[in-house]
Amino acid sequence: MKIKRPRMLLVCLCFFTMLFTANALAWNFIQAAATNDASENLLVPISPRARAINKVKPQPIVKCRPPMGFQQSAQALMNRSQESLLPTLKPRGWELDAQALFARTRGKAIYLNNSFGVGFLGSNPEVDFNTAMGIPDHAVVGSFTAKYRFRPNWSLRYSILPTVIQGGGSGLTGFQFGTWNATTGQNLKSKWERLYQQIGLVYDPIRTPTSRIGIFAEYVRINERISVLQQGAGAGMGNAIFDNDLNMAMVGVELEKLLKVTRYSNTLSLECKAGVAFYDDAFGSDLSTGLKYSVPLNNGRSGFLKGGYRYLTYKKSYSDVKMIDTAMDGGFLEMGFIF
Repeated sequence: MKIKRPRMLLVCLCFFTMLFTANALAWNFIQAAATNDASENLLVPISPRARAINKVKPQPIVKCRPPMGFQQSAQALMNRSQESLLPTLKPRGWELDAQALFARTRGKAIYLNNSFGVGFLGSNPEVDFNTAMGIPDHAVVGSFTAKYRFRPNWSLRYSILPTVIQGGGSGLTGFQFGTWNATTGQNLKSKWERLYQQIGLVYDPIRTPTSRIGIFAEYVRINERISVLQQGAGAGMGNAIFDNDLNMAMVGVELEKLLKVTRYSNTLSLECKAGVAFYDDAFGSDLSTGLKYSVPLNNGRSGFLKGGYRYLTYKKSYSDVKMIDTAMDGGFLEMGFIF
């Protein structure tokens, strides 16, 4: 009897141990299921390594915008790069300028109108305007130009250059001019009058923000008179008049190239022009080059100053006894407006 009781006690202990073990596993399984369904922050402990793992949440993307002043400057620069940096004449716009040419005047002529032939009384038939007639070799000559753009690349231009130079003196060399033979020592009075006009079309085949190339074709009209008078002589005695009228055509090319732009949008450019005149048994040329400084004004208008060098020459040979060859060259200053 004593032996059976310990065995029964052992069997009871094993039975209860198995029962409590099954209940403990079932309780843990239920809690684990509840944790997965409801929340992660229940009774199940979280290891430190698990706490370090977090979900990466995407951050909102914010565009980086420059300051407003920088945007405006960049936009203005882009607009400026697409437009012409040089002052341009817009359609239905005008360009007016006035020029002062500090010219060195030169000329010579042959004008024989008598029955004695060339070299009468030993005089030279080719008369120099300066040394023989006493016309000054330096003078200031003014010119005016108006230009109207009627198409984006087409313009109409008119230019006029009037000249009146008076001279004379005594003790000059003898010469033969017309029906009059001047001798050395006579007191003379001379005058050189000229009206030089140009009108024509200008076409700009190439126009970029920094350069412009134009081609022009113009009609040239020159009315010229050289008169020599002996002071103190009676009417019709001791005087001669040479009239020269030219009707010519001129073709040429002009170029403007940007050199520099200042911070206030003022521009410095190089401007060159070359024209060749022909027809009416005559030949001539009009060449110029200079620097142009332009200042923008309000409402698309601008003004400019230009300085450089200009050369003008015209020659016509009527016959062996009648010829004229004139030239003007020197520095010039020009002022103009575009509106």
